[in-house]
Amino acid sequence: MTGNKGEWSELYTLFKLASEGRLYAADENMDKIHSIYYDILKIIRNQKDDNFEYIRNGNIKIVSETSGEVINTVNIQEFEENAQKLLLAIKEKHSSKGSFEVPEISYFTDKVKCTATKAKSTEKADITLMVHDSWTASQPTLGFSIKSQLGGPSTLFNASGATNFIYKLQGHKLSENEKTEFHSYKFYRDKFKYLDSIGTSISFVKVENEIFNSNLMLVDTQMPMIIACMLEAFFRGKASRITDLVNLCSNMNICHVNEENKEIFYTYKIKELLTNIALGMLPATTWDGYYDATGGYIIVKEDGDILCYHIYNRNAFREYLFKNTKFDTPSKSKHGFGVIETLDKEQVLKLGLQIRFLK
Repeated sequence: MTGNKGEWSELYTLFKLASEGRLYAADENMDKIHSIYYDILKIIRNQKDDNFEYIRNGNIKIVSETSGEVINTVNIQEFEENAQKLLLAIKEKHSSKGSFEVPEISYFTDKVKCTATKAKSTEKADITLMVHDSWTASQPTLGFSIKSQLGGPSTLFNASGATNFIYKLQGHKLSENEKTEFHSYKFYRDKFKYLDSIGTSISFVKVENEIFNSNLMLVDTQMPMIIACMLEAFFRGKASRITDLVNLCSNMNICHVNEENKEIFYTYKIKELLTNIALGMLPATTWDGYYDATGGYIIVKEDGDILCYHIYNRNAFREYLFKNTKFDTPSKSKHGFGVIETLDKEQVLKLGLQIRFLK
């Protein structure tokens, strides 16, 4: 069984939560809130051929969801010991960017029916927990998305061909030699300096993918234009952090809102978008406004501690996303942007959107 650091972190989360039986909430600065936690009654993991329930009841009872059969009963201490082994193995691979094995836990993974590092999922939820909620005295079953800090900064929003924004070139029309000159620059800030030097500007036209455009407009009808403004500022090299890009967009006030409230306006819109991306929205799938990660976010911290942002604590979660994300440059060759081309007899430039967490 192999996986990268993020995938092994999912398995670590299962072992760690099964052994501790408690998931603590985090504040907006990712510090533990000792007074807010959720007692874990069982963990549900989607495997390739079956779903298994890991039920805490003195020991960990592993039950097949399909047949209802008890597959095994494992001592909680074994989960704790193997969580520590796995954490050390992930940390030791400090320079590894690809997949690797962790043979020292292979016997245990077979024993607890974990046949893959990453649970089977087509949604935002990476792990499902049944918890005791002391606030409501209920026992909800909630899906959580897992983000790990044990490897490189993880992505909140992955780029694809669906996440390109199309801009029209205005002013001076580029000759073939000038297009070659533009494409020769490695960094986008230099590409834009060159465009400025020859009297060419860009103007947002549309989001290339209609589904993604509709998803953005579901959040706010002006959201495509707001993101396009931030995206141009990012590729021009003006800023990369979301907070700074929102500030630049606010100063430009492209939506022409009241000057006194413009900072609140743009900040709120972007926080709403980030939350929707985190919990349910995908670029190329029509989104109905419902969350897949019904519980919220689980963060695996660098020290191995595991905290969560529950959707009940919505304000802290939104603030965390807003302060801890940035725009990132995706692969130009993979996603088909960054090249001047002709569309409907107009010269256009596509820029690709990708959002990554800060380290």
